[in-house]
Amino acid sequence: MTKSDLASIVVEADSSNYTKGRKGYKICKLTVHHMAGILTAEQCGKIFQSSNRQASSNYGIGNDGKIACYVGEEDRAWASSSATNDYQAITVEVSNNEIGGDWKVSDAAWNALVNLAVDVCKRYNFRLTYDGTPNGSLTTHNMFIQTTCPGAYLKNKLPELAETVNAILDGSKPKPVVPTAPAKTNRKVGDVVTINGIYTASNSTNKLNPARTTGTITRIIEGALNPYLLDNGNLGWVNDSVIINTTTSTQKPENSNVEIKSGDKVRVLKNIDYNGTKLISSIVGGIYDVIEVAGDRVVIGKGKNVTAAMNKSSLQKI
Repeated sequence: MTKSDLASIVVEADSSNYTKGRKGYKICKLTVHHMAGILTAEQCGKIFQSSNRQASSNYGIGNDGKIACYVGEEDRAWASSSATNDYQAITVEVSNNEIGGDWKVSDAAWNALVNLAVDVCKRYNFRLTYDGTPNGSLTTHNMFIQTTCPGAYLKNKLPELAETVNAILDGSKPKPVVPTAPAKTNRKVGDVVTINGIYTASNSTNKLNPARTTGTITRIIEGALNPYLLDNGNLGWVNDSVIINTTTSTQKPENSNVEIKSGDKVRVLKNIDYNGTKLISSIVGGIYDVIEVAGDRVVIGKGKNVTAAMNKSSLQKI
């Protein structure tokens, strides 16, 4: 088994959960996951020892910062739902130190991730590049399948991970960030915004094309370059320059007096159903068919498959 000297523990995955060899692919990527739980490296490894778990990773980092190897680097772990990515990547599961929310990780786990990334990059002679797509050498599970992995906290820190690791590879400390005038925060949590760009972190300067053009502000960081977090991190961060329209949480939507009837198509503005139950944030901005209307209660879905019953005020006819 080929492994990093930083791995103090070996918890070998069951042979039914990974592929021997890498089919000639060169290792040139690092893929970061989160465990979606507060675990030790050993505990995570034992999960991959279950026969036919159909999942594994090369490494795991516990909440205490200890590193375990589950699948040797010479073999392809089954981690990212993309065979091509897994053949090229060293894949790492990182423990959280909180359940839910932003799925934060401990400083010990973060520092271990940085050190492991530096070691992998040195030995396989590549640098970390992150652009929010599978084209970079730093990739994540949610680039290949609809999932919240690696969680908002790690996802937002990936540009920092790349910068920190590359600076260490260069033998120097990261270059200081030139202070920029704080962004004004004249919007509030709950506002629904239409955007033409997105950022992967609150301090990022790399504007990307958004996966969706509508989202709900769920968090605000005063003074950040991109102070507004949309859809709990499932969409990304924005600033005023990329917001082209806003429906405030106290405004009536422009379509409040527009008739919505069965057969129409609507866009979801809020992830709250008719009874006040919170829905998954990814529903915001989605386009759905209207299946049934009774007063202000609108049943939406895809074709005849029901997704939810919504209040008319949470929908925009298109």
